[in-house]
Amino acid sequence: METKSRKTLQSPGSGIGAFTASGHRRCLAFSDLKLNPSIFVYNYPELEQVCKLKGTTKLGYTALALCDTGPYLVCASSMPDHTISLWNWESSVLLCSHPLLGEDVTALVFNPMNWLFILPIILSLCFLGSAVDLPAADGSVIECEANLSCMLSRKLTHLGPQMPISAIAGLSGDRADDFVPLKQIKPKLCPSAICWSTSSDLYVGSKEGFLLCVDPDTLLVSVLYKPQTELNPTGKLILDTYQIRTFEHFTFSNTVSVYIL
Repeated sequence: METKSRKTLQSPGSGIGAFTASGHRRCLAFSDLKLNPSIFVYNYPELEQVCKLKGTTKLGYTALALCDTGPYLVCASSMPDHTISLWNWESSVLLCSHPLLGEDVTALVFNPMNWLFILPIILSLCFLGSAVDLPAADGSVIECEANLSCMLSRKLTHLGPQMPISAIAGLSGDRADDFVPLKQIKPKLCPSAICWSTSSDLYVGSKEGFLLCVDPDTLLVSVLYKPQTELNPTGKLILDTYQIRTFEHFTFSNTVSVYIL
């Protein structure tokens, strides 16, 4: 930007898919567009290839992120893999990998204060299901109803035996008990931007104009700002705190923590 100069780098693969860069590490990384793609890491401003990472992804990568405090790269693969993987790009070693929710991750963010915390973001989902249970689209808390499958009685009622909603719908499998009829689903806030704070809190901006703060340790969501709505005609800074009902969290080899939003 200062010199107004421009450099062009020809991809060694077939086009450029996901892309990321780190100013602190003075490097950039991108994946190519082909079956069984690779990830290429280049230094900057020399634009010399540092390494080529070859994983098990079949179709492509949806997001990459470089750590500013260490030689680490995290990547998320698309269908049919839907896996998040962590690499040491200096040694070209795959440190660990873990399956995701079966949805494409649109962004990956390292905690700038602690690289052991990584945040994959699914921005395309307005109903986040078993991920972070954000407030409703109007900013109100969504009360979780008890799972009827855990409250069933063997006693017959005048309408016959009690059945869980999933059984009535004809569903089966591990996630059948999580089924909620469409009429009972209340729209939730849809995250559109996110960043880590220096205290490792997560600040989340929503498409509806809300600003939230998520504490990954206490599992609390604080509404910092509500936009102008019928219930809040002026639009003002407020502070409402909600307990997150479910916050999907897993660890890589007991070292790296990942939070799904």
